[in-house]
Amino acid sequence: MKSAPRNSRGNEVRQALTLPKLGLTMTEGIVSEWLVQPGAAFVAGDLLYVVENDKVANEIEAEADGSLLETVVSAGDTVPVGDVIGYWDDGLGESVVSVQETKVQAPADIGSGEPAADTAALAQQKSDSTHQDPGGQQAPDGGRRIIATPYARKLAAGQGVSLSGLSGTGPHGRIVARDVEAASTADAQRVASGLQQQPQFQPKAEAAVPAPVAVAPGQSLTAPTSMQATIARRLTASKQEIPHFYLALDIDVTRLVTLRKEVNRAQEEHRLTLNHFIVMAVARALRQMPEANRVWTNDGILSFSQIDVGVAVSTEDGLLAPAVCDVGHVSMGALAERLNAVIERARVGRMNQADLGSPAITVSNAGMHHVHFMGSIINPGQSMILGVGSVKAVFRPDDEGQPELRQEMGVVLSADHRIIDGVRGLKFLNIVRELLEQPVRLLVH
Repeated sequence: MKSAPRNSRGNEVRQALTLPKLGLTMTEGIVSEWLVQPGAAFVAGDLLYVVENDKVANEIEAEADGSLLETVVSAGDTVPVGDVIGYWDDGLGESVVSVQETKVQAPADIGSGEPAADTAALAQQKSDSTHQDPGGQQAPDGGRRIIATPYARKLAAGQGVSLSGLSGTGPHGRIVARDVEAASTADAQRVASGLQQQPQFQPKAEAAVPAPVAVAPGQSLTAPTSMQATIARRLTASKQEIPHFYLALDIDVTRLVTLRKEVNRAQEEHRLTLNHFIVMAVARALRQMPEANRVWTNDGILSFSQIDVGVAVSTEDGLLAPAVCDVGHVSMGALAERLNAVIERARVGRMNQADLGSPAITVSNAGMHHVHFMGSIINPGQSMILGVGSVKAVFRPDDEGQPELRQEMGVVLSADHRIIDGVRGLKFLNIVRELLEQPVRLLVH
């Protein structure tokens, strides 16, 4: 292992290592693992650390040769996008500010590269940043720097809870949301207790938050993992903030089932599943309706020229939604190869940043679980999700009114009404239906 690079005076040159933005809607991530330890040298392309968000675990590569000097966050910590997570030495640049100086920024600097924080939460963060750091060095006011997650700070600001007197139960004593909620509940109980001692004509205060969960014998209460908490928070926000509407229909896949079997008997190189055809049909529908290949953002409607399709994948860490990218003009064989590869990377936890893509829609296929219809929650940063149910055999009348055995599959399109209205949603869904009912069209490149 080579020694750390030095500048012309033989001193280490500290460069800030910041948490990257790995998706359109990403505001924070979990530094789940450090792959290089302080003091170790690396070259451009080496893997430095792993960042998780609600969709994927990303292995972050070094952009240049250097040596890791210091890590300022531990594995498992949740960090806002753009925050300093460590320092490295490239042997070329100028020295940068210390960890403490980096944290104490003006509000305009804090917001650079990420959404603006809530005013009260920002004021709390600015106030807290002048306290003592974890190593015991005194800040200008002689106080103690408060270590808390961004969500805990925002929650505290909204509920009027001071972080200065709280003891954190997160990693390394970090204050997390449950600590704020417990303090808020305790404050509410103290207020209620004081009011009970006052004359009866005075109104009673209502609790600001629900009482803590009572755990009965035989029950247990466990804290969610950082990944689970992030997924829960973002999907809750999606359901509350995105005006969902739902369109459901049955698709006759009798021809599709037969065609798939014939194709797989004729060749072994690219064995096809129904999901390959479904993803291809969605990609072709986006090609025919480019106005559906858009998403809503706080700055306006963002349109995509490339066609990416997200695919829900069940893993040990939960449901991930990587994307099969640039599939608007590819053959079925090429799509199957790309889709199989990204699903495999998701299942073994080896996804990369490119696997996130920029999809406007995700396909969530639950057909293997014997469900007819499934209304899904739109993934944050997207505008649609297609829930796919099981294929079932049903009797339908033929042209002469005689019963005929058919294969049908139920689908539900969840759509963001800010991007696509009911008429356009029906148009999109019926393009998908027509393609799946005439599947040979999907094999023609």
